[in-house]
Amino acid sequence: MDSQSAEERKKLALQLFEQGDFQGSYSLCRDLIHGSADPAVSVLCATNLFHMGRLDEAEAYFRDLTHSLPGSSHVHSYLGRILEKKGDDRALAEFTRAVALDPENLEALRSYASFVLAIGDPGKAIPVLRHLTARSGRADDSRLLVRAFLLNGMPSQALEVRTGPACRGLPVDSDFIRVLAACGRYAELADAARAEYERTGDLLYASSYLAALTRSDPDAAPVEYERILAESGDPGIRYEYVRMQRGRGGWAIALRTLGPLLIGREVQPLHLLEECELLAGLGNKDEARDHFQRLINRELEVLGDMEFLARLLSSYRAFLRTHYPIREAEVLLKKKLEAHPDVICLLSMASFYEDIGDHTEARSWYYRAYRSDFLTGGPEYARFCERQGELRECEKVMLYVLNSIRKNNDLIRVAGMVMEDTPALYRMPRLMGRLKERLEERAGELSSQGLEFLALSLLVSASHALEAGDHTSCKRSCLEGLDYIPPGSRNIHPEDFLVLLEECKRRSLCDLPVLAHASMPDEQGGGAPDSPELHLDLDETERKIVDFLKTHHQASEMDLRLLLGTRRVGGMVNRIMQKAAAGGLIVIEKRGVGKDGEIYAYKRS
Repeated sequence: MDSQSAEERKKLALQLFEQGDFQGSYSLCRDLIHGSADPAVSVLCATNLFHMGRLDEAEAYFRDLTHSLPGSSHVHSYLGRILEKKGDDRALAEFTRAVALDPENLEALRSYASFVLAIGDPGKAIPVLRHLTARSGRADDSRLLVRAFLLNGMPSQALEVRTGPACRGLPVDSDFIRVLAACGRYAELADAARAEYERTGDLLYASSYLAALTRSDPDAAPVEYERILAESGDPGIRYEYVRMQRGRGGWAIALRTLGPLLIGREVQPLHLLEECELLAGLGNKDEARDHFQRLINRELEVLGDMEFLARLLSSYRAFLRTHYPIREAEVLLKKKLEAHPDVICLLSMASFYEDIGDHTEARSWYYRAYRSDFLTGGPEYARFCERQGELRECEKVMLYVLNSIRKNNDLIRVAGMVMEDTPALYRMPRLMGRLKERLEERAGELSSQGLEFLALSLLVSASHALEAGDHTSCKRSCLEGLDYIPPGSRNIHPEDFLVLLEECKRRSLCDLPVLAHASMPDEQGGGAPDSPELHLDLDETERKIVDFLKTHHQASEMDLRLLLGTRRVGGMVNRIMQKAAAGGLIVIEKRGVGKDGEIYAYKRS
């Protein structure tokens, strides 16, 4: 194949890709790739695999390309899209790298922003979307920015963008309705939503109109609810009307309005719970009890929506404590729950006993919940121990929970409990140290909230170090914490660290720098000093592993399997560690086991 024909085939492969013929484009790329030094062919080959849904092969290609094209924003952006489709938390790190490498790669910016919005992290999306909208001028990018502002609790900024030049002329949509509601502009919202309902017949606009009218003109709301219910009979609007009447104290009207939602074979559990609470509010104790018990039996049989079950049991406990003597309420609750080992039932019993002051029984049920489900029951048992002043047991439980967590969202939720919900916990140096370590391990994958918790943990560590007179550790924690504060942070700011740094310097007798300075180039050779592993007798495969870890800092066993195309990764890593140990070095360290096998990290000795 001469160079001209190869170039023509490459153009044809690109043309087929643009036409959506990914299989045809891939076949041409496969023919070209063996004799071509052009990295664009490999990139196109990998991109075709992605669009064909062959994610494992595409990931292996793109990971290999991160070595030959480390500065390619396209490569890292597609690797992020692959990991996103596979549900891998490391997608965020790849999207971040893609944006950092080329802030003008608009598709990479969109992929990053869409991803962080999808995982519930609008704070990270806002700077990127501001940059994107300024470059593209597209209305759909401005709409994403509106959504990001809205989800981040910044409705006035969302309204400014939505009514600005880029969105001028756009029709009213659900985001605009939510922006008006968040800004408290209920009269304007009612007018806009009513107009859209009358134009489209969309009941979502009707619901928004009625909710806004309840705020802006409460006397007119019941009439409009009745009118729209007569037109549509919509169950959602009927339930909202029930809630409105209940909120006004119209319990009997609310129960009567609820009636049609309680007919049929597939009655919604939420509507049945509303009936229970309305009966209780009307003083129909026996009827309310029977309805509560039937609904609890139904939910315990299916164990479907655990969040709803927790709400149902909380409502039932409140009903029992309001309408029955304590010991009779205890008998009724135990009769329903003591035979069910699910953690929600165990926690419900524990809460009941704590509420009535029987802490011995409460402890027993909380501990059973912890042993049943460490992630759901453990934090609740720890909270109970903290309330009882048993701080040692509290810390022990939380350390176990932290060490056992695997998912980022669970880690962030528990970090929030440590930093915000339970004041005694952040005063425990061992617990705070372990929380900081776990957050630092995943720093590249954390949401804005996770980064805030990491920065807060470093602030606490700095405070502990200052109290102990360890000025070096205090300064290091402050400088690391400054680096982790996410843009637009609400709970922690640079000044928080600067105050500690200033106090640390004031107390220090000899203020030594803590930042490691890069070594100067060798005067004769002009190059950087050798990495320590260069002196080890590593074969080609072992060096490939070390180079990959140096580039990515950390990788799972599955990452290395994809890189090398073999399952024998564990033995190879162990050989590298043995060779390093024989030379008095540590090159790779193990950091536990994740969902993709053992986790390895590069460590420069």
